[in-house]
Amino acid sequence: MTSALPVRRPVGPAEHLADVRGGASRLGVRSCGHADTGSTTAAVVARVRALYEALLARPHLAPEPVTNELFTRLVSLAIDPVAARDADAVLADPAVQRLLPGLRDLCATGEFELERWWAQRVVADPEPRAALAGFPYHQNYRDLTRLEHHAVAGLTSAPVRRVLFIGSGPLPLTSLLLAEQYGCAVDNIDREPEAVRLSASLAGGLGVDGLRFRVGDVLDGSDGFGRDDYDLVYLAALAGLDPESKRGLLDHLARTLRPGTLVLARSAHSLRGLLYPVLDPDDLPGLRTLAVVHPCTEVVNSVVVAEVC
Repeated sequence: MTSALPVRRPVGPAEHLADVRGGASRLGVRSCGHADTGSTTAAVVARVRALYEALLARPHLAPEPVTNELFTRLVSLAIDPVAARDADAVLADPAVQRLLPGLRDLCATGEFELERWWAQRVVADPEPRAALAGFPYHQNYRDLTRLEHHAVAGLTSAPVRRVLFIGSGPLPLTSLLLAEQYGCAVDNIDREPEAVRLSASLAGGLGVDGLRFRVGDVLDGSDGFGRDDYDLVYLAALAGLDPESKRGLLDHLARTLRPGTLVLARSAHSLRGLLYPVLDPDDLPGLRTLAVVHPCTEVVNSVVVAEVC
């Protein structure tokens, strides 16, 4: 994960996803994108540059109203089907190419800050489940995890029981859902000690069994988990913040996992590549791509499922 920035106590609702009750438009996918919104390539590029500069100017990216609104606008742009008509031209624009690594870094830091703030809140709450239900992306994670579970289930006749999750973060919602809804035992790795401490405390407070958390780097094996007995290995969207780094992680997994192990890597497509690195499913050394899923809903991440050769 990206190193977290100093946290200031939020002064408003801790949501990067605006709530309609506050008067901001609720994030959503427009019906079919047929209306003419004047979304030319130049206009979309201008919006991307303006949002990048505004986020870069923030003193930190901990949740508070201005930061929340900026991220809401960025995510809304990334999933807007009208703007997506110009996605190839926007992502190829020289100005966007220059700022894209920095923008993804900002998004990673903002996501870490948001998860950390909510993990702290849930751990401290006497009713942790009720507190967790208030996390603004809770339903998004439920939808994404359900999509991933069924994608994997359609590719193997054997049930998935043992999972390794790389880059689980401070708020391990996917791991919690895999354990509680799908009966998986999940080992979680993250390089950030605070993320591991918070996620372990959160799982303990919720009374969820079958989860283990360790600090480590999958590339050097410092996590202490073996690599021979997993049915499925998850690679989080923020594990490897550029395509080259993510391919390096996948290459390492292909060389260290037993043949036949399934690897699920979160990716992105179209303008959603502003937020996360985009994987080329035809360029995964040592892995055979089995399925690629590109949601066109409010679920932001794409899913690539591959098999170790």
